[in-house]
Amino acid sequence: MSETNGPRRAAQQMQEAARYLARATRNLDTPSDSHEILRSLTETQGSIAQAIRELAEWHRAAAAGTHYSRPHNESARGVMTAVSELDLAAQEADALQETLSRAHGGSSVVNWLEKSEPEPPASDG
Repeated sequence: MSETNGPRRAAQQMQEAARYLARATRNLDTPSDSHEILRSLTETQGSIAQAIRELAEWHRAAAAGTHYSRPHNESARGVMTAVSELDLAAQEADALQETLSRAHGGSSVVNWLEKSEPEPPASDG
């Protein structure tokens, strides 16, 4: 894999893994898995937030004549829009990571049952 293809391929792999996870979480056979899944999602979201910040910085440093055609006003406006929106996305990604962290904390106090407990028999009171 070439150096320039690495980030694009990593993003494609993450996209594929996210699709798989979305399907796999429709039903949890082992309820306690939800806690570990939330931990992984929280850590993954932190990496996503970092990648968004890195993309914002890369776009911020993009130069006319080096990274896009000069003179091309539409390209310059597009870069500025990308930077602005990526900065906003990074803030929102950080907020989502914090929310997931709180969900993970809530899940940590649950006494998950791996098998359902049978209902106690009704009393004839």
